[in-house]
Amino acid sequence: MDLQLTRRTALTWSLISVAGLVTGCAGDDPGTDAGAAAGPAEPGAYPVTLEHVHGSTTVTSAPSRVAAVGIGDADVLLALGVMPVLVPVWTGSTDDGVGEWAEPHLGAAAPAPLADATTDFDLESIAAARPDLIVAVNNAIEEDTYRKLAAIAPTVLHAPGQTDWALPWKDVTARIGSAVGMPGRAAAEIREVEEVFARTRADHPQFAERTAALVRVLEGGTLRVFSPASARGQLLTEMGFGPVAGVRDAFGSELYVDVAAENLSQVEGDLLVVDNYAKAEPVLAAVPTFAALGVVRSGGMIGLDPVTSDAVSMPNSLTIPFVIDEMLERIGRVPLG
Repeated sequence: MDLQLTRRTALTWSLISVAGLVTGCAGDDPGTDAGAAAGPAEPGAYPVTLEHVHGSTTVTSAPSRVAAVGIGDADVLLALGVMPVLVPVWTGSTDDGVGEWAEPHLGAAAPAPLADATTDFDLESIAAARPDLIVAVNNAIEEDTYRKLAAIAPTVLHAPGQTDWALPWKDVTARIGSAVGMPGRAAAEIREVEEVFARTRADHPQFAERTAALVRVLEGGTLRVFSPASARGQLLTEMGFGPVAGVRDAFGSELYVDVAAENLSQVEGDLLVVDNYAKAEPVLAAVPTFAALGVVRSGGMIGLDPVTSDAVSMPNSLTIPFVIDEMLERIGRVPLG
């Protein structure tokens, strides 16, 4: 297989869109909170009203202190050249709320971390960051919590009708871009990532003839298979892969299906991607039906490390090039033809 995408190339793609923009925010002293928007809002960007799951929020002018509460929302801000004053911490590969893929964009800034951002975060920590805009798009925010956040600063959530933790990355990018007065820049970010996907498909046309599944391992060897519409699953689809036949028609409107250990033949395909493999390996070692899978025996399984697994779970214009690079490196070692 001719895999021409390298880690350096993919990181270059992710950096092109923000090169020079973060410079305006890098003057903060190390250890202090971060800066503000990298530049003035685009003409006609304000006022903007964004309908969301608990009503609507109107932003009248460019914010100077943006707090990111949604997982991955800080990545979108950084890609737009906006340095958040606060970033959410999730349970995963980092304890400061900044993934490896986003570190090049921080400069000397040190945004305050918001602990337990996916469970029971502290409103006082958000208030202490003195935001004039709160971005909580990729999070599960109850209405009572929203009211409390909105009392601190105008707060932007995901659109009505969308499912918590399963948001289309394009929608997240466009929504945050509108909130910070950069809808045109956000549209450009989306186009650049679409071009990354298009180049990947063009360079690897064989993917269109192959099936793939991305799974998490649950207790007892049950595999959670993510649908092509889910945050994780959409990455494989955008790369060109089709869903495995055994579960292709089982998703309906669901974002995943759980396949018990005795039924693992349903995940047979050309490629099997296992999320957070090091953690899952001891469980899988005790599941004979997993070892018996043809895709495993033929070497068509790839395991993701914790950092890549985190990035896969929050697709955006910083994580996607990073993930594609990591995935292609691993796919290059398996017999896909």
